[in-house]
Amino acid sequence: MDRRTFFQTAAIGGGAAVAAGLGAITGAGAARASTASAQGVAQSDPHITWNIFTRHLQWLTTEAEAVAHPYDTGVKVGEAAAEIGYTAVNPTIRRGGHVDPSQVDVRKNLPLFLDGVRSTGVTCDFITTNIVDDTASIATNNGQEVYAEDLLAIARDEGITRYRWGGFRYDEEEAFGPEITAQLDAFQQQIEGLAQLNERMGMTAVYHTHSSSGRGARSVWDLMHILSAYDPSQLAINFDIGHMTNQGTLSSWQTNLRYAMPYVSSVGLKDTKVFRKEDGTVESAWQQAGTGMVQWKKFFELLLKGGFSGPGESHYEYDVVGLNGDVAVLNTTFWADHPQFASGNLDREFMIKELSKDLVTYKTAARAAGWAPDQLT
Repeated sequence: MDRRTFFQTAAIGGGAAVAAGLGAITGAGAARASTASAQGVAQSDPHITWNIFTRHLQWLTTEAEAVAHPYDTGVKVGEAAAEIGYTAVNPTIRRGGHVDPSQVDVRKNLPLFLDGVRSTGVTCDFITTNIVDDTASIATNNGQEVYAEDLLAIARDEGITRYRWGGFRYDEEEAFGPEITAQLDAFQQQIEGLAQLNERMGMTAVYHTHSSSGRGARSVWDLMHILSAYDPSQLAINFDIGHMTNQGTLSSWQTNLRYAMPYVSSVGLKDTKVFRKEDGTVESAWQQAGTGMVQWKKFFELLLKGGFSGPGESHYEYDVVGLNGDVAVLNTTFWADHPQFASGNLDREFMIKELSKDLVTYKTAARAAGWAPDQLT
């Protein structure tokens, strides 16, 4: 398969070298993963970097402005993140995001966007992509396919060391026992090339845990089954405590976190509430942090005891009542020309104030859990 149809003539560091010779994970790779699991804690001192997922800041510009003026867009994102209280951002480098590989030349727009963010003093070494493996196309730009290595070679050269990946779904409707693990084994084989690509790039792919039906990584053991053959420096986990609370409200989320800790490279932060509907079914709804079922103090205690060091990535997906009295669902990719902003129901001042609330909750809970001020930045 020819996967170099995009950026063929571009000087993108070691991209071509990465593409050559991607092989299967060897016994040495499995041994490294085993060693990491045996160690059980992160190697660096515990530390949390407060990080905001920039899907929740896309309302600062229109999509057209983000495409045409990536540097200025980055400046606005960095300024707003700092005003809210964040020191780092995780930008959307995917379809419909701040840097959309299907719309722009990533070689140009990604460096400019990152330069804009960093000019404000806000850091960025973590991005979100729609990469699934090393062979699937992530976008089509001007009729040419864009692949994981195309994007990652550029991101690496711009100081990105970690990125969100994923999207596995398995069929559990008619599957039991070995039929489930057989699907997970197939996923494990599918990502061998991505693990090798990450090793060569010096980057870590983190899989975001979910709780929706059919999605992989709802139980954590399923994702650990897939990742157990790989070193956590190659393939790791973005442990979303909101989704994991949906899956095990009382205590299983704690066991899951302890079990997965050697592979937890970043954590997703949001709150949730699970309730029974009138028809007898059960569903969840996202909440402002501190008003749902997430046990924030206990969560931060376990992160500290487990030696966690990495981004604490905030997500805002609950409903709010805006300035006009209308309900706005924050779990929406707003741009500046979205009707909620065009109508005046939402504006910059309202959003900055609203997005500041959750971060106060996280910081308060972390300090109560024993994190020192210099461990929280």
